[in-house]
This record gives sequence, structure tokens and C-alpha cells, in this order.
Amino acid sequence: MQKFWSLIVYALVALCCITQTVSEGQAAEGGPRIESFRRIDETVTPGRNAPTKITMIGNRVLVPATLVHQGTKVDVQLLLDTGASETVISTQTADRLNVDLRTARRAQVRVVGGAVVDAHRVWLGRVTVGPHTRENAVVLVISHTGPATAYDGLLGMDVLRTLQYRVDLEKQIILWE
Repeated sequence: MQKFWSLIVYALVALCCITQTVSEGQAAEGGPRIESFRRIDETVTPGRNAPTKITMIGNRVLVPATLVHQGTKVDVQLLLDTGASETVISTQTADRLNVDLRTARRAQVRVVGGAVVDAHRVWLGRVTVGPHTRENAVVLVISHTGPATAYDGLLGMDVLRTLQYRVDLEKQIILWE
């Protein structure tokens, strides 16, 4: 009986490996793809987390990120916002990146209170969050009104949905899995 269960376990493991290989093959052949980040300058070891120091201000989690646009590199703090469907930066951050908003595609987006605000869709050469990088990433640029904030934009679900992470509020780190 033990040999029977061992055979079943081995068969399930083999089936999982084959399924994953087929899925990766479909993606390589132009099948359905989900945009994803890749780790750079790092050997990925299964089961290991790459911690990133975060800043806590009240209940807000600020995640360091690096944005690159046409050779200009800017380090920013983005508010982790699972309610934001897209990543957003302020016009001040876009200015630091030398983004020409006159040539950027205009958009209107609905914000949390239901208001519709003007925005621009901008292609950045690279967005890096922790050990993960996305090349040719689209972000929204929205003009900030009101008092100054401690962050440069919002880290939205367009990025967060592609990553596995856990926020350790006590240690003030984000663990990327």
C-alpha cells in the first residue's frame, strides 16, 4: 500500500512540473501573457525572501522605487495602495524625470471620491520595486493639489498583482517571495 501512495505522489509531482513547463512554453510562443517583473542582478533561490526596507507613516506604507525615463533615473517613495488600479506619479516627479507631458497621452481617471481628474499616460523605460523590475512600464501622471505629502506617487495594483509579497509592519520591511 505504501508503494501505491508513493507512486501517486510521484505522479502528481511529475504532472505539476509538466503543467508548469507547458504554461511557460505557451507564454514563450506568444500565448496569453501577464506583464510581470523580473529580478535583476540577483540569483533567485526558492523559498528565500528579498527584504526591502519600507517607511511607515501612521498606517501608510511607503515603498522605495526607482524610475527611469530616457536615461534619467529618480529614486522615489511610492505609497502602497491596493485600492489604486494603476501606478501614479505626481507632475513634480514627472518633472524630475524630464517627462514632456505636452506629448503624453491624455486620460481621465476616477479617483476614490468619485471625481474624474485629468491625467497623462507615460511610458517609463524602467520601474524597479525591491528586487523586481518592469521595463517599458506605463504610469499615470496626475497633478497633486493640496498640502505636501511624504510620497511621490502610488504603487498600484498594475504592479502589485504581478508580485508575491508580505509586509512586516513590525520590522518595517516588505518581503518579496
